[in-house]
Amino acid sequence: MQLSILDYSEIRSGASPELALEETLRLARAAEQWGYRRFWVSEHHGNRVLAGSAPEVLVSALAAATRGDMRIGSGGVMLPMHSPFKVAESFSVLASLYPGRIDLGVGRSTGGRAETSAALLDGRSGSFRRYPEQVAKLAAHVRGEQGPVVTPTPSSPPDLWLLGSSDSGAEIAAANGMGLAFGHFIRGRAGREAVRTYRERFVPSAEEGRPRVLVSLFAVCGRDEAEAERLAAVFDDYLLDIAEGGRLDRVPSLREVGTRTYTDEQRQKIRAGRGRMVVGDPAGVRRQLTVLADLYEADELMLATVSPDFDMKMRMYEMLAETFGLGRA
Repeated sequence: MQLSILDYSEIRSGASPELALEETLRLARAAEQWGYRRFWVSEHHGNRVLAGSAPEVLVSALAAATRGDMRIGSGGVMLPMHSPFKVAESFSVLASLYPGRIDLGVGRSTGGRAETSAALLDGRSGSFRRYPEQVAKLAAHVRGEQGPVVTPTPSSPPDLWLLGSSDSGAEIAAANGMGLAFGHFIRGRAGREAVRTYRERFVPSAEEGRPRVLVSLFAVCGRDEAEAERLAAVFDDYLLDIAEGGRLDRVPSLREVGTRTYTDEQRQKIRAGRGRMVVGDPAGVRRQLTVLADLYEADELMLATVSPDFDMKMRMYEMLAETFGLGRA
């Protein structure tokens, strides 16, 4: 099974945005050595916890910091906030700088709150009703099928992926001959039907002749189940913060989470959040990931985590690489 990483460049308690981005670079270099297939970064705006607001900039830094054995990409660019032509240009430059290594994943979200989205659009329309049209335009620009001509014209264009969590997203990806990065951490197991729809309706493109399914999910792995549960409690608190509109300035430490008390309603939200997460020791996480890969008939799994400690985060991905035998000839 192929494994990949989606990194949020989270800012830990006591750390700075500069350190968060440096840790993303360090993790990418290590992930390449461990044998991970891809390393993607996200787009979030006005978020005090996550440092990644410009994936096209971070992708360039990551590609420069790694050797070339691992693909680097966006997971993803929030297309309603951008011009498809400009996104195609930016990633064509990246694909020319780093041939055969760049993935362009796009999503439908705004990546932030309403006021941040309004500032990004600067008075322009960002209606979600235009999203299918935007995706089609982007694919055509990247593939050189629609003018004006995107320059430069790389010998190996960026690989196109659509981040989806619904039937409509699956249909858009299929209609445009793109890979589908399905968000299990958003939809959960109910997404199996969407993935089936994608495969059934896939329209081959000149660049991609078959459907490809990548399933993304939250994962927390500890040396044993007890450590995994302690780390997962931090992720629980982070997801609760999102559900309640944001109160955190940094990802809390294990000690800070240990002092928190929750209402019955909050505990219910935490239990619901666990349905989007895989938690356990290396063997337990492997069993759960194997079940999910079989459920979706996935070509690849992409793991995302939020950790209070960078060394623990590094250890998690290294343990999983060893457990799955990544990078072995």
